[in-house]
Amino acid sequence: MNVIRCSSCTQDNSPSLVYCSHCGAILSKIPQGDGNVSLPTSVAVSASRAQRFEEEPLQKRSLFSHLWGTFRYLLSVALGVAVVLAMMDPKVPLPYSQPIANATVILQRYIVQSHLAQVTIAQPLINQALAQTGGMKWAPPLDFIPMPQWVESSVILTNGGLRYSVVVTLLSYPLHFSESFRLSGASRQWNLIPDSGCIGLLPLPGSLLSPMTSFMSSCSSPFLKDLQVMKAAETVRIRPDCIDLSTRP
Repeated sequence: MNVIRCSSCTQDNSPSLVYCSHCGAILSKIPQGDGNVSLPTSVAVSASRAQRFEEEPLQKRSLFSHLWGTFRYLLSVALGVAVVLAMMDPKVPLPYSQPIANATVILQRYIVQSHLAQVTIAQPLINQALAQTGGMKWAPPLDFIPMPQWVESSVILTNGGLRYSVVVTLLSYPLHFSESFRLSGASRQWNLIPDSGCIGLLPLPGSLLSPMTSFMSSCSSPFLKDLQVMKAAETVRIRPDCIDLSTRP
């Protein structure tokens, strides 16, 4: 019976083996069955793989494997960094303000008064109204699909714009969403244009601002819907800590 000599350790092996019984190296000759007895399936598969490896150019296979491994590593690192940033708390605390009882009622009163004269709506009043309005609820399309649970929302006013933030929990983990808007337009034609958005500390590209705006709108309390009156206002001025508003016809 013929034997196969291992090119690595010179050990003689049976012709039905794929790997050297002494050192485990792949034998240079593809094993054959003895007489009419076919090789076991596992041996035949291993032999086929060994033949394919021998036929492929070693340099080409090594270069492709290196590039593919590098790509997978960089992709996994990028995804890991994105997930970590998205789950981080941006830690933008609001200035302390004294609790305001019936903030939503006071806010409604300011909006009505804006039909007669210019009014100034303070940022603490806005955030107190947000807190007193209560959370939003989302119904899952299917019972087993987890849905976010509303925790809180807040507004930070800046020169010519605002930053709207929402905190929700998903599977008991807090997620922080925020989007910045700038005031644009003129009398009776005001608009809040999305400027930037982020989840946690992960900034979102411009292509994702539209779905981000839709999500943030779904998180809006009745108070923010009431402020849609700004679009048709005569004058609107957003400055740090307050909004000057006049809706006189």
